[in-house]
Amino acid sequence: MWFLWVINMTMNVGKQIRKIRTQEGMTVKQLSEISKVPEKTIYRIETGEVQDPKLSSIEPLIRALNCSADEILFSHDDYYQFGDLRKAFANATQLRGDDQDMLVRMINMVTIASSIEKQLSENTKNFVKIKES
Repeated sequence: MWFLWVINMTMNVGKQIRKIRTQEGMTVKQLSEISKVPEKTIYRIETGEVQDPKLSSIEPLIRALNCSADEILFSHDDYYQFGDLRKAFANATQLRGDDQDMLVRMINMVTIASSIEKQLSENTKNFVKIKES
């Protein structure tokens, strides 16, 4: 299900930029002048025409809008829903390299175990249905 969150997140980037820009009372032209990102690029990001905007475009927009990357990447609901996870990852950036590698391996193992557990559960349900038939 994490992949749906990633897709949803990338679709929200443009909406979030537009929302923050309008809250700041800025036009696309003003944002372009401050950020040095072309108006057309901003428009294409905001309308979702660009599904995966480049960091080289997003970073100056974040600075010009005086907001955080979290505010751009997450909708309000997602921002709070993933709050603990965001904090944990922020803390993880302060770990040594080998500890970060171990954490990544652990996350991968939990993800795989969860996937296997889900598949086993589905298979068990299907087996019970077949047996009852």
